[in-house]
Amino acid sequence: MFLLEKLTQKKINFFIRYCVIGFLSIAIELLIRKFLLSINVNAAISLFLPLVIGITFAFISNVTFNFRIPRYYYKKSFIYFSIISISSFTFQYLLSKFFIFQNLNYEITRFLISGLVFLIAYNFHIKFSFAKNKKVGVAVYLDNKENIDDIFSKVGFYPDYIHIDFVDKSMNESVDGPNFEKFYEIKKKWPNHRIESHIMSKNPIQYIDQFSKYSDVIYFHYEIDEEIEKVRSLINNHKIKAGIVLHASKKYNNLENLVKLYKEVLILCIEKPGESGQEFLDTSNELIEKINNLKIRDKFNLCVDGGLSQKNISKIECEKIVSASNVFKHANPKKQITNLQKILNN
Repeated sequence: MFLLEKLTQKKINFFIRYCVIGFLSIAIELLIRKFLLSINVNAAISLFLPLVIGITFAFISNVTFNFRIPRYYYKKSFIYFSIISISSFTFQYLLSKFFIFQNLNYEITRFLISGLVFLIAYNFHIKFSFAKNKKVGVAVYLDNKENIDDIFSKVGFYPDYIHIDFVDKSMNESVDGPNFEKFYEIKKKWPNHRIESHIMSKNPIQYIDQFSKYSDVIYFHYEIDEEIEKVRSLINNHKIKAGIVLHASKKYNNLENLVKLYKEVLILCIEKPGESGQEFLDTSNELIEKINNLKIRDKFNLCVDGGLSQKNISKIECEKIVSASNVFKHANPKKQITNLQKILNN
């Protein structure tokens, strides 16, 4: 509860800083415009060049001192920010010309109308420019022990997606065999949810045909006995996205070459694949940081799986997380999913 109260306070702080940055950006824009007009620069240039400088200043200031989005979001975020800001300016300009404030000078009008539409623009920026849109998936095991009806009664439609975990004896000798009928039950309960499947096997090819019938993404491990490119191609041939799984306990050379062919990358942050309730590996953060610093980071989605809780997810930069025991062991699993979503996206 304390953490969620802190998030509410952070939202207020975001808005205050946004207002201050917005005021400064308009002031800079108007000062530059006044200077350009004083040296007889073309009126159109004097209008739009300061606007571009003001928008750029506002964006850089917001991502540096306020929202602090990851670097791999910068390009997409700046495009949204520019579109919203230019649309807002156009609306303000038309409003000043044809409806109200005709008798006031440009500078005063710019500040007054900006104040009127400030809250609207802020909400658009929050929803699009600085939205992280991180997803929380719940893990469902593809074995005889899982009761799909029970899981659905606990979480309902609250998860953003369903993550199916399957492990065979090649990676964990203590597990039972798969129950592929569970696929039908899962799809029946969540017909419109995205299904992401994680095959924990040294020999994943034998399972791909079965998994491709129900999955939107199929993850397989880098450490397998079969040819990686053959596995990836087979998954893609089914018109399914192939995802590569990296284990936080392993050391990887040339990560960029390793992940460059994938749109989905998963980091497994527990020691033993296929067992819920394990601790988050200390080496996980190092691997996550290395992945996030890749030059091609904006080309793929990163999913973090294993040992996650409210305490550590706020420090993790990724598009998706997978949770099992942290959700199912909570007194109110639906509320816990909402808590995780709020923490991730703030």
